[in-house]
Amino acid sequence: MVETTTLIVLMAVALVVMAIVVGALVVRLIHKNEELKEKNDVIVREVRRNQALIDRAVQQGVSRAAMLSFSLLLLVGSVSVLTSCTKDDDTIYVPDPTDAPRTSPLVTVVYSPDALGDKSYNDLIYSGVEAVSTQKELRTLHLSPATKEEGLAYLEDIFRQMEAPDDTVRRLLIVASSDYDEWLRQNNKRLEGNPRADLLYFETSTPLDGKGSTLFMPYYGAMYEAGAITPFFQPKALLIGANPEDEYVSEAMQGFKDGFATDWVATSEEKSLTTMYIGQHAGQGYSIADTLALKMMRDYGEQSEDWLGKSSAIIPVCGGASAVFLRLSTVLNQFIVMGIDVMNTAANCQYSVVKRIDMAVETSIRQWLVGEGIPKHQSLGLASGYTDLIVNAHPYWFVPSSTSGEPSAELLRQIREEAIRKEAEYEK
Repeated sequence: MVETTTLIVLMAVALVVMAIVVGALVVRLIHKNEELKEKNDVIVREVRRNQALIDRAVQQGVSRAAMLSFSLLLLVGSVSVLTSCTKDDDTIYVPDPTDAPRTSPLVTVVYSPDALGDKSYNDLIYSGVEAVSTQKELRTLHLSPATKEEGLAYLEDIFRQMEAPDDTVRRLLIVASSDYDEWLRQNNKRLEGNPRADLLYFETSTPLDGKGSTLFMPYYGAMYEAGAITPFFQPKALLIGANPEDEYVSEAMQGFKDGFATDWVATSEEKSLTTMYIGQHAGQGYSIADTLALKMMRDYGEQSEDWLGKSSAIIPVCGGASAVFLRLSTVLNQFIVMGIDVMNTAANCQYSVVKRIDMAVETSIRQWLVGEGIPKHQSLGLASGYTDLIVNAHPYWFVPSSTSGEPSAELLRQIREEAIRKEAEYEK
């Protein structure tokens, strides 16, 4: 009898324990279901937001394929932030909303299509941004789209974030391409309601109406210098431009032409200057295949009776495409002028026309960080030191000039003074 009673009690206790366990599991499942539902709601909202973004961008001319690709990246990034795991590695949950997000300033750069890696202008911008980030509490994001449409998609989404009334992050957007000029001028006023959002646009000589700073680095003066001294070592020259429509390309090439036409340096041979373009419209001509570069040089050689330009100065004003001509000139032992300082890496380069955009970027970001503010518009040319002509310090440069008997260092000084004056006239 006692044994029967004990067994009944044990069974009752077991049932109670089982009920408690089952109840706990039910509560856990309900709680987990609520968490998953909340997570699903967040994802659905994100999908709907990005779909609205796609529809709006498509209306503005952006391809739906580019927007879908970009939105998918945003969605995956959002889900990875919104979800996490417990120590048991089996429970997904939404983080505590009271957790403080990162609020350090964010600098975002949108480049021309496929611009990064050009070993020239765009890589210098990247270096300038990262140089500041290593010293300051600063987050950075570099976006190099494959196409102009992808670049516009990036800009649209960034603008949506920057104009949001609940956005508390201090943001600086740097647009490093004239490809997006029309879009920027149509949309920059959208940022006027957010005092924490700022915009910096390279390179245009025309300031933005409304919010945003512009920075232009005229190349005319430095290229005037280069054109003036080129006949000293090579009376024949091939000037290669990316395209005739981009402002900084056209003014750089005009500066070289004007300098080359002067008589600062006497020559024993007749001077000749040939001009070619890789592309024909704005944004084109900043990349080139080796085969096309060789064809351009071969065509020029046939015209000038100087096969492959072996006795000519080759001056490329074409961004990343310049690296191709530099590589070919090293093989073919030609003379070349570059947009960056290559004096230590190219033995056949007599001088470099440089644009210190990395220094300009660093200065602008520091002005923005300390609250001084970036000037509404800046023009940083030869007189400022941000553009320059770096001459190879070869002994044969230090010979008397044929006209004045003064050292060539003095001749260069006189040419620079004239180049600064001519640049000021050209920029008016």
